[in-house]
Amino acid sequence: MTASAPALPAPVSARRSRVAGTLVACSLVGAVVVAVVAARHAAPSDVSPVTPAGAWNDAWVGAIVAGFALYVLGTRLAWSGALRLRVAVAVAVVVQALPLAAPLLLSKDAFLYWGEGRVLVAHHANPYVSTPADYPRDPATPWVSQSWVAQPSPYGPAWTAVAAIPAATTSHRAAELAYRSLSLVALLACIAIVARRTRSAGAVALLGWSPLLGLHFAGGGHGDSTMMLATLGAVAAGASLAGGVLWSVGSAFKPFPPVLVPLELARRRLAVGRAWWAGLAGAAIAIAAASTAAFGTHWIGSVSTGAHQTSPLGGVHWLTEAGLSHRDAVVVGGLVFAAVYVVLLRSAWRSGRGRFSLAATALCLTTSLLRPWYALWPVALAALEEDGFAAFAALALTGYLLLGDSVSL
Repeated sequence: MTASAPALPAPVSARRSRVAGTLVACSLVGAVVVAVVAARHAAPSDVSPVTPAGAWNDAWVGAIVAGFALYVLGTRLAWSGALRLRVAVAVAVVVQALPLAAPLLLSKDAFLYWGEGRVLVAHHANPYVSTPADYPRDPATPWVSQSWVAQPSPYGPAWTAVAAIPAATTSHRAAELAYRSLSLVALLACIAIVARRTRSAGAVALLGWSPLLGLHFAGGGHGDSTMMLATLGAVAAGASLAGGVLWSVGSAFKPFPPVLVPLELARRRLAVGRAWWAGLAGAAIAIAAASTAAFGTHWIGSVSTGAHQTSPLGGVHWLTEAGLSHRDAVVVGGLVFAAVYVVLLRSAWRSGRGRFSLAATALCLTTSLLRPWYALWPVALAALEEDGFAAFAALALTGYLLLGDSVSL
């Protein structure tokens, strides 16, 4: 029996790259740990920017800045082959899970979900008609942000159904931890889809090593990770029955996934097959019927709730700062997005690549209402598509949103 040849040592440059990648990964985890500890010295922590007391503010700012720099460097190293896939996945899980040890971070949306969920599960009312303010004695109502407490739900029926699950609790601490845990689980599932689909450490690092996503999902509990789980599943499932179903499910969270459907059709030159169409139409009809039976037709207007709003991070805000009226700024932003989208549609038809991430980045930059956690949209899609240019754009957007929202420089 012939003895197997001894394993050859890796080239020196490859070993050095792996050592560098490991050092960056450990440093990133350390930066997130410092940010979590510093956040525990902030009161309040559920506002942006977070400003911990005394020297802890310097620790917070330093950790956020260093964390982003290490995230970019780590993604670059992982994409170049400096890290194995299993290492990238393990680091991603740690980076995303660590903010669970922090208090609720940068937003009170988890309490909004709780208040709206209790309208449904505790008071058996319609959250698209009734508001948390209608139930002042409910334990959730004092915790809901004043800007939302008297507003009906702005989310689609899929999120209303999901958000109702943790709403039975009467403890504000249990509620926000439940929504943060739910958000984390959905994000980890997104990472699993990327890892399984791409087998790329770089793609996993792009999505899973982002400190912004950790702060806003395990830290803030936002529901966009559940929407993106359905969206990534739809892209990964392709022209199958499941693909069509998941596009409809994702669209029942927020009106973002429908923006991508024409690109899916264009990249396949409309050749998606009957099963895909049956899944898309069948799921859409079922969701609409169930939602109407539960909420009447009031849920339909929820998709436009935020259309009139603006945020200081969105492109429309910067256009108004340049002197345009809000209405004109919205029109200009819409025209710019439409122009970019036409180019992407043409590219998808000719190349067979959807470029979903670039469409998401363009939408974020031209929208009226841009929240930091929306960075998940282009980042997750760039990771799944393994699109280098889109990844660069998503990283730039992430840096802008992270530094512009979480710290006071």
